[in-house]
Amino acid sequence: MSGGENIVITGFMGTGKSTVGELVADKLGRQFVDMDLVIEDRFGLPIPEIFERHGEALFRTVERGLAQELSTQSGLVIATGGGALVPEGMRDLMGRTGKLICLNAGKAEINARLTETDNRPLAANWQALFEQRQSAYARIPNQIETRGKTVEAVACEIVAMLDGRIHVRTPAGGYDIWIDQGILGEINRHIETLGLGGHVVIVSNETVAPLYAEQLASRLPNADIITVRDGESYKNLETVTEIYHKLLALGADRSTTLIALGGGVLGDMAGFVAATFMRGIRLIQAPTSLLAMVDSSVGGKVGVDMPQGKNLIGAFKQPEAVLVDTDVLESLPPLQWRCGMAEVIKHGLISRPALLDPAMWEKENLVDLLRQAIAVKVEVVEEDPYEQGIRAHLNLGHTFGHAIEKVTRYSVPHGEAVAIGICRAARLSRNCGLIDESLVQRVVSTFERIGLPVDIELNPEDWYAAMSTDKKWQAGKSRFVLLRDLGEATVVEGLPKDEVLAVL
Repeated sequence: MSGGENIVITGFMGTGKSTVGELVADKLGRQFVDMDLVIEDRFGLPIPEIFERHGEALFRTVERGLAQELSTQSGLVIATGGGALVPEGMRDLMGRTGKLICLNAGKAEINARLTETDNRPLAANWQALFEQRQSAYARIPNQIETRGKTVEAVACEIVAMLDGRIHVRTPAGGYDIWIDQGILGEINRHIETLGLGGHVVIVSNETVAPLYAEQLASRLPNADIITVRDGESYKNLETVTEIYHKLLALGADRSTTLIALGGGVLGDMAGFVAATFMRGIRLIQAPTSLLAMVDSSVGGKVGVDMPQGKNLIGAFKQPEAVLVDTDVLESLPPLQWRCGMAEVIKHGLISRPALLDPAMWEKENLVDLLRQAIAVKVEVVEEDPYEQGIRAHLNLGHTFGHAIEKVTRYSVPHGEAVAIGICRAARLSRNCGLIDESLVQRVVSTFERIGLPVDIELNPEDWYAAMSTDKKWQAGKSRFVLLRDLGEATVVEGLPKDEVLAVL
């Protein structure tokens, strides 16, 4: 794999650019170029001395010249210096002939990697520099979190990314998220890779099945289709039992693979079937809504609702793969697109503010939008696969939102309920002294710009009562995910009822 576009690896100091880049080049049989080492060779001096003798301005001039040289070549793996792609012009320059990948690590991790004797010229003031560069790094479309990962694991993620995949590590191993145009229509090309040579059952709903299920089944050697009714009100044990009976009638056994073809409701329910039928069969998620693509299909949480609340019956069931086909979004109704954007904005608020930039929402940036939004979910579920800690942050606004769905008997779509819930969570965050009014207004205006509702008229007591059965509450004690800052969430427990009612 010596040809093709360059692979350009960047990120803050201490994120492992050079070490990872060299390993990626070795795996792909490509030439590796460390820009800092090339510049040192040309000056005949180590970089700290270049800064000391000639100043940073000259260093950046030489760096720009080298970037121009490398951008005329192809098939390279390039590790840049930490500041090389901070200027937009440099990102544009190297992005014309290269795939830009940014390695990330939190402050605590970087602090552990940088020693007091570190001779990097800008290490002394690294924390301020870290803050200054975050917005520039966030604009790089391909992001990889390096915290807690080996160099080998990070290199494997980059190699997977080149094939349009994001690798997800799980306690039992891992799986890939495939993001590609038309992948469902070309599933026959991936039968061996995805293990679809045996019996496959596609579970879909009455809305999605007529559009895609027959086409998908026709490209597999031995596939059947089960169709269920569409809507949150059917996400229950009755429908699950119906699927069990149909699986048995089709001769399904422990070697069968179940493909969940649909939105979040279908993926949750079919995933629960896969987790429990004959004590577990193989599962592939094929999400057909934006909401399912960026959220519910990733992370292995599956389940169904009870009259008392959402997802009260469930399990953890990791898929063998997630197939994100951007073509299916062409048939997505505008309402469902807006509902999916509620989860995208949530990911921006808790981790990646770049997702709040309206420029990211344009159709031509769809793949980048998907990759960045999905990457947030991946980073969180890798760190906390069983929702024991940080994974709770993904529930920003959901305690409010799930209660809205329950009180209105699911007449309010999930994405709209989440948008209203996040606005309420922002106000509660403000009342708790965590954020100021300006951030509350930014949250509200962002949802309004998308066309999502930010308010609803409900009886506050009914709303609160519905929240009190939320599975995230513990021993009757309230538990809310709130905003501590833009890009940072926190869990607050035990808030008095009157404080919660004040925002209802």
